Amino acid sequence: MPATEHNGRRNESVILGVSIEAVLQQIVACFRGERVPYVLIGAWALSAWGRPRATADVDFLVLVDEDDLGRLSDRMVKAGIALDETWLKWNPMLRGSQLRFQFQGITVDVMRPRDEHDQELFRRKRRRRMDALYCWVVSPEDFILQKLKVGRPRDFEDALSVLERSGKKLDLRYLKRWGTRIGILAELHYVLSL
Repeated sequence: MPATEHNGRRNESVILGVSIEAVLQQIVACFRGERVPYVLIGAWALSAWGRPRATADVDFLVLVDEDDLGRLSDRMVKAGIALDETWLKWNPMLRGSQLRFQFQGITVDVMRPRDEHDQELFRRKRRRRMDALYCWVVSPEDFILQKLKVGRPRDFEDALSVLERSGKKLDLRYLKRWGTRIGILAELHYVLSL
């Protein structure tokens, strides 16, 4: 994440010359306008719980049905957030469950829950300050579980970052219970052992 100067202070929350606050503000306004429950996930949520890392996309889970996802898409397009029609064309299996938008050079992925755990994390979301904007962010435990579900090397690094920073504050019983339920207990034991 490149740092920029703002009133003589370094600002780490600018990506590719675009303010995180500006992007989040526009997107979250759409969610609120449609009364859509949302949770910030992915690398931008990592900055709340672990070591921030550079990324050019922002990911949200939204608790809506397929029809409401369409209405949310319409609102976002009206707000100047462009629907990525090409991505949708090349990912037909995700139609109705995930949308991709472009806003000020940032890719915005909006996804519906894929499994029982994705639904559960809405009950444990946390209100966190991202720049000057408060928004709902995935809990550190659910962040770790989501990263282990995906399982790429970068995801393991992100999970370790949260473990290092949050450490003893994490609810290990919750992590182990859900690790068992979603079939990633071995991966969880691995990162906990490091």
